[in-house]
Amino acid sequence: MSSPISLELADHRAALLGAFGEVAENSLFAFADASSEAAFDEAARTTADAWLHAGIRFSGPVGGRLEMVAPATLIRRLCAAFAGAPSPDDIRECDLFDFAGELTNMVCGTWLTRTWQHESFSLTPPRVRRSPDHDGRAGRGGTPPGTFYLAIDDTPIRLELEWDDAVPAARERIDGR
Repeated sequence: MSSPISLELADHRAALLGAFGEVAENSLFAFADASSEAAFDEAARTTADAWLHAGIRFSGPVGGRLEMVAPATLIRRLCAAFAGAPSPDDIRECDLFDFAGELTNMVCGTWLTRTWQHESFSLTPPRVRRSPDHDGRAGRGGTPPGTFYLAIDDTPIRLELEWDDAVPAARERIDGR
């Protein structure tokens, strides 16, 4: 039996999808499922909407950062469902940003709790920014190994999982390097 810290990247993909599915079903009245980079790229080409990038840092037995990248219209619709608003148009911009951060917080917390059941983690307040496009990775080059794609109610989103360099041995075991 392997320790929770030696999970392969594919296991994190499944665990993050499971966490997102749990949050989507229980809190948002939505459905989350696996998706692909191609579906995400197609959505990016056909979506004229702004994109939200919501990131949160975590520290504990392992540390890192989880970022969600999603179209603002999807987050606005999910926020309206979560808040019981009559229409997505009733969601204010500040509420949209708060909700994007809280969604990332809920997913990160659920994932960490499921993956490291008996460990304690600290999470920073989420940081949310708006971008005219889905990329927001200018200068970073290529797709990082911890990039996962899923869809909420058939709208593709991207999750990026980055590990802190402070835990290189754990990171090597987790990423399978």
